[in-house]
Amino acid sequence: MFDAMRLKELDGMVRRMGAIVSVFEVRSSTVGNQSFTAFRELMDVYIDACGRNMRQGEDFIEKGVQLNSDDILKLNEAFRKVFGAEPMGLTPKD
Repeated sequence: MFDAMRLKELDGMVRRMGAIVSVFEVRSSTVGNQSFTAFRELMDVYIDACGRNMRQGEDFIEKGVQLNSDDILKLNEAFRKVFGAEPMGLTPKD
């Protein structure tokens, strides 16, 4: 658990990360490489997990990002899109 000041900090981080990812999506779509553009999906999973962890009272910076089964499924699919191969060793914490 964390105090209101830390919550404000973490929330601001999540919002800024979301803004950066939006810019990445716009800029990367002009490259013409779908695998590169799919990095957006990896970032989305990370940001969603950070937000969820924060709402659950977990500090995703100090404790790391806790992934659930749905996150793992999404990461695996995004990994395949980006790298064209199966990821190794991703397991959920739930």
